[in-house]
Amino acid sequence: MRICVTIFLSLLCLNLAQAQLPSRPPVGPRALGLGGTNVIFNDAWAIFNNPAGLTDIEQTTALFAYRTIFDFSPFNTVSAGVALPTALGNIGFGVYRFGDDIFNSQMASLSFAKKTGIVRLGIKANYLQYNIEGFGRKGTFLADIGVLADLTPQLTFGAQIFNFTQSTISADTQEKVPTIINLGIAYKPAEDFTLVIEGEKDIDLDPDLKLGLEYQIIEAIVARTGFSTLTDTHSFGAGLKLTRFTFDYGIRIDRRLGHTHNFGLTFQFKQ
Repeated sequence: MRICVTIFLSLLCLNLAQAQLPSRPPVGPRALGLGGTNVIFNDAWAIFNNPAGLTDIEQTTALFAYRTIFDFSPFNTVSAGVALPTALGNIGFGVYRFGDDIFNSQMASLSFAKKTGIVRLGIKANYLQYNIEGFGRKGTFLADIGVLADLTPQLTFGAQIFNFTQSTISADTQEKVPTIINLGIAYKPAEDFTLVIEGEKDIDLDPDLKLGLEYQIIEAIVARTGFSTLTDTHSFGAGLKLTRFTFDYGIRIDRRLGHTHNFGLTFQFKQ
């Protein structure tokens, strides 16, 4: 009985939110606080987003995040990763787990990114696995590709295709992993202020226009807010940067289904 309720609620909430939660990696607390915008950032969270964003990593960086959705434990997600620079380019490795013992999905990802002039290129290979108690496991390989370009010192363009291989989770049922295209622009009119506009299109769903604002209050503290037009949700967040640690928090407010909370920690190792 519990498995039926879990799966029913999962499908119901996913349909209402038009989100592919079990299949997509978590965007991280920074992106969540910015309305879900994630394609234009060049930090360690690129492990789970646009892999091209790994190119600005100058020190080995580890991260950990926890996300809770709708105050419903089967929707909890735990993620971790590490990014490191090399002579050939930057590498990222990440893992996440969504769900509980009844229904869950896991993904392991390996990314590579390199900068050439004003253009950063990244590619990511993933292995996605579903597990449903009593029904067994299904897994598949898929890949992402991404690009970032500094058009001007104030303007950055980003693009990513998640699952451009159009992989399916089951050859028998042709159950798809979503293929999602993200296009975004970040504009920095001042050093302490960033405006982000991003369009997202799951090829099987309606497009989503997302807006995000990030403001650096002081050197160590950042405030964020954002909005998603498709889900009609508002987001807020903040970041605290210390010498080697950074703490991030994001919340998405959904008046119909409840709130999503995302906590994150990054740590930079000494070189």
